[in-house]
Amino acid sequence: MIAYKETLRNFYSHIEQNVIAEKVMEKLGRVGESEQRAFRNSLPAIANSLRNANLPDEVQVGIEYKIPLTSKRVDFIIAGSDEDGKDHIIVVELKQWDKVKHTDMSDIVLVGSEEHVHPSWQAYTYASTIENFNDYVQKERVEIKACAFLHNYKTLYKKELFNPIYKEGLDKAQPFISSDYIKLADFVKKHVKHASKRDLIFEIENGKIKPSKMLIDSLARMLNGNKEYELIAEQRIVFSNLYKAVKNNQNKNNKQVFIVRGGAGTGKSLIAIQLLGELYKNKGYKTFYVAKSSYVKENYFAKLTKDVPNYKFLKTLFKGSGEFIGSIKNEFDVLIVDEAHRLTEKTKRSWLFLGENQIREIIHASKTSIFFIDETQNIDIKDFGTVDNIIRFAKLENAEVHCEDKFILKSQFRCNGSDEYIAWLDSVLYNKEFKSSFTNVDYDIKIFDDLNELHRVIKQKNYESNLPSRLLSGDVFDWVSKDDKNAIDINIGNFRKQWNKTKAFASDPKSIEEVGCIHTSQGMEFEYTGLIVANDLFYENGEIKTDYTKHPAKATEFKRAYKQKIIEEDIDIIDKIIRNTYKVLFTRGQKGTYLYFMDENLKKYFKEKIDILLTKY
Repeated sequence: MIAYKETLRNFYSHIEQNVIAEKVMEKLGRVGESEQRAFRNSLPAIANSLRNANLPDEVQVGIEYKIPLTSKRVDFIIAGSDEDGKDHIIVVELKQWDKVKHTDMSDIVLVGSEEHVHPSWQAYTYASTIENFNDYVQKERVEIKACAFLHNYKTLYKKELFNPIYKEGLDKAQPFISSDYIKLADFVKKHVKHASKRDLIFEIENGKIKPSKMLIDSLARMLNGNKEYELIAEQRIVFSNLYKAVKNNQNKNNKQVFIVRGGAGTGKSLIAIQLLGELYKNKGYKTFYVAKSSYVKENYFAKLTKDVPNYKFLKTLFKGSGEFIGSIKNEFDVLIVDEAHRLTEKTKRSWLFLGENQIREIIHASKTSIFFIDETQNIDIKDFGTVDNIIRFAKLENAEVHCEDKFILKSQFRCNGSDEYIAWLDSVLYNKEFKSSFTNVDYDIKIFDDLNELHRVIKQKNYESNLPSRLLSGDVFDWVSKDDKNAIDINIGNFRKQWNKTKAFASDPKSIEEVGCIHTSQGMEFEYTGLIVANDLFYENGEIKTDYTKHPAKATEFKRAYKQKIIEEDIDIIDKIIRNTYKVLFTRGQKGTYLYFMDENLKKYFKEKIDILLTKY
């Protein structure tokens, strides 16, 4: 759990002998060149800073502490007591960056062209995870402090790192830069003046993993009385069966996998969120919400925590699907996987694809894993989440699989609960026969000829209701504003807009002036959506067809891992992916979907089909 634990005296000695990197790697094993370089550069830098604090030789330091229940490691820990004898742990995030560029997101910076979590937020979330899951810290009331040390960071770019948009994070964990060696020493000396009477790092490393009362209370406050997350009808049945099964399984040795199937709008995410809260509130289980898409996690996190003070520490409960590479068997009590159809075989990090496959890694890491899935929502050639694959890897992990009918959600509550609309949409998008149930459709679907008028109406709908309304589009426009914040991505006539800027597109009020894509809207719901049906979908010779060449050349959703080009034998799969993508986009609105078509023939065809749908029987 920790690569290096020594007194300050021995740490200084290992620095002076130039063996500190080797000492750390003795326990860590093989690490990459960049990580070795970080040990050799960053550890002497913090040693130089700490010497200015004149701390007692017996103060403890720790390096590369793996935080339980995460794949993250704390770079550096200082452990000791203050002048009153109170124990403190200081978590230090070390960075070699010499500059960053600020973004319009409160916790994201740009390093070159890559997005990274601001070091203050990184240090704070590490500290809060230890604080909220380590029983020793809770019982002994050990104070956890956090800071970041960017020892190469140039003062020329200080305004970027300390931009006011990061104020909340800066207040929680102060960053120190290349001119702050003395300031960092003063910060440490404020909290650690003496060696502790206890072996603090040993106690932290071996402390029982248990959620804190504050965490449980905050989760309960998050969900209690929240009308958006109340369960009805069969949602309640599925929830209760899952809750009972999880509760009954925790004292047994067997591993269990549950597969919950349901189409768009059937309440899969609602059940997942409720389970997260109830399993903490009533049982204190180590339970986490998992999703591949950072957009899904960010939006649910933003919506759930809007009335919770000091809410950022709750972010540790929302994990990415690639965080379980190398996890210990049954490290978690329960992993709740939303949007399981988006799981991939390998985990992409930068240009690398790592791990065995996300499904097996999740099952291996948890005593109970629950997968919420809709196979008609696969929208990328690399999507690996299928019922068959989950069952296959569950068996390899010797898990008991539950995929019974009682875990199927049939009634959909989006699109005003209109099953007729869903059946009609399937027939149109997939060129199938429409088998009407001859029920009236209470769903607002219209076609607009003017995109600016469509946007005006969506803005009005957004203003009038509690649930947001948003403008969405098929993904055919280059994302030029990613690098140039003033550039326009979507130019259609005199309609000019940018793609969404933040991951919290569905909950960020400013995003009403932007256009959302499939990645920021899948798993989300809106009151009304205005949808630009792009020219990757067109009508020809009596049927709807797709054209993947309309997508940007840099787009990766149709390319296999490590492939620069589309494989010819994948063309049929790509055709289905485009249709699946539009099915998702057509079903985001609860009360209505307003349409704009780039292909004129497709617009005429849809007008005819909408007339058939809305005919009163």
